[in-house]
Amino acid sequence: ESTFGLPIYRWPTQAVLFDEINTWWRSNAAEGRASVLLCYAFGKAQRILHGVDASIGPIVVHGAVEPLNAVYRAAGVDLPPTFRVTDTALDKAALKRALVLAPPSAQGTPWMKRFGADAVDAFASGWMQVRGTRRRRGVDRGFVMSDHADWPGLMSAIKGTGAEQVRVTHGSVPVLVRWLTENGLDAQPFDTEYGDEDVADQATTEAKAAPDASEGDAQ
Repeated sequence: ESTFGLPIYRWPTQAVLFDEINTWWRSNAAEGRASVLLCYAFGKAQRILHGVDASIGPIVVHGAVEPLNAVYRAAGVDLPPTFRVTDTALDKAALKRALVLAPPSAQGTPWMKRFGADAVDAFASGWMQVRGTRRRRGVDRGFVMSDHADWPGLMSAIKGTGAEQVRVTHGSVPVLVRWLTENGLDAQPFDTEYGDEDVADQATTEAKAAPDASEGDAQ
């Protein structure tokens, strides 16, 4: 599965990632500006909740996120307390220090206006590895975070299996197939029906970052 099947995609460690997020949030809170972090509601939001420093300020979540938090908590996953923007326990001063987790679809909606015109926004995604994608998203900051394998992860998995035949699906298929073929493996595309909302970003990136056979080692 080659969503991020290009050498430019290399994820930071969890320690580095959450140090960046916490530093960003802490700086914004000190200036009295809400920190709105756009992320997928299922999985990624809970991963962020589990990793951030909840002592910095209150954590507000979008209505699409909280029902999933409840499922995680019921399954025994430790998540910090979260609030809805309508909770009476939060006053305007608290909202100015808050970390706000919302799905990408919330960007530009009236819901976002509750956090003030000076709120700072960011997006958490593997696509944030590419500066042009951050600009197209129209956010102040990007955090490189993905549950997909990055390039070293793909290379490690292919090498670890010892497979001589590799079927590549989704994402950077032509690029990865070509690279694997040039490195002596029988690689072919495997078409699937599902897509990705960021396929335009992916196509732009592929055109600029196709690897040559000397980049990495799958054998």
